[in-house]
Amino acid sequence: MKIEHFLFGTLLVGLLCLQGPAVQAADPEPLIRDDYTGELAARRATRGPWKIADGMAVCTQDDELFKKFKDHGPVIWYDAQFTDAVIKFTFKPEKAKTFVFTVNGPNGHVFRFISSERGTTVVAFPPSADHKSKPLDRGGPKLSDGQWTPVTVELRGTKAVVQIGDYKAEVEDPSLAGQKVVVGLGFSFGTVALKDFSLTPIVVK
Repeated sequence: MKIEHFLFGTLLVGLLCLQGPAVQAADPEPLIRDDYTGELAARRATRGPWKIADGMAVCTQDDELFKKFKDHGPVIWYDAQFTDAVIKFTFKPEKAKTFVFTVNGPNGHVFRFISSERGTTVVAFPPSADHKSKPLDRGGPKLSDGQWTPVTVELRGTKAVVQIGDYKAEVEDPSLAGQKVVVGLGFSFGTVALKDFSLTPIVVK
């Protein structure tokens, strides 16, 4: 009996070895990765004299352009079709009054956070005739002038997780689900620098 058990165990180990290690699905590659060292097809830098080189995108607001674009400051748009994703970047404001992160769908704004010297507000845009925003969280940090601040925004179904430096908020709204087509990083007044942007789709394994 002991010999039979030994032979069975040896055979089982051999079969497992032949099968090899379990194959795991690889993590998805970023849909967009911007290291700010050259041209990028998905990037549109507008409404300001953006300088993109040496791993950074830097812009100081031009007041004439601000008026021309009806009080809208410089912005970089990233064109990408996705539903759920993790978006990361780092920004440094200098004498900026606001920094605005925006995600749009085919029919307009879907999600946004707005940071200023008073704090940060996270909003959604439920479908409506006036496309009015809906506050989801008002407890975010003030702009850290002259400091690099890392940001991570995870959009998954009806939920969003926003991390700005040490601040973290988990919010939910039905309007967050669905297709997205563009991500914007914008600001008003002063100067803003950006680095290390990435947009990685979330794949259910």
